[in-house]
Amino acid sequence: MNQGMHRTTRHTREHSRRRAATTGLVLALASALLAGCTPTEPEGTPGEENGIMHDIHASPEQSAIEEWSPRIAQEASDVATNAATVYARPELNQSQWFTGLRPYLSADAQHTFQNVSNLNITATTVTSTEEPVKGRSSAIATVTVNTNTGSLDFLLSRADGQWVVEKITSTK
Repeated sequence: MNQGMHRTTRHTREHSRRRAATTGLVLALASALLAGCTPTEPEGTPGEENGIMHDIHASPEQSAIEEWSPRIAQEASDVATNAATVYARPELNQSQWFTGLRPYLSADAQHTFQNVSNLNITATTVTSTEEPVKGRSSAIATVTVNTNTGSLDFLLSRADGQWVVEKITSTK
């Protein structure tokens, strides 16, 4: 019986060693795979200055975006002013109002504004437009348009050479 216990104990120890070896191998492989997926920074440099974000190259569409210029800023200003003019028309029925605003809106904004009631809009007249503020990209701008009841902030994006309204925020 002692010999039977010895075999069982020896079998259990060998099974434990195999399990430990297999677990070690799995952990080593997982570590190697994860190390290959984890971006590393050049030694001795802070993260953001030489990190992974600087290795990303622009797509052809992004590369085609024109640099910010007085002409592009004026186009953004014109679109915001024209959109504000048709936006500030609470006297129209909702369908007429949306039809006038729609050409200035992005596809997402069209979806949002088709359900907006223009009866809640208090502005009726555009009084002035401030200088556009360039976003992080030349394809993004914010333009504040002043009205007779406050101001409207327009978030614009530029695609295919045309500015479109992404969002309108009313401020008083």
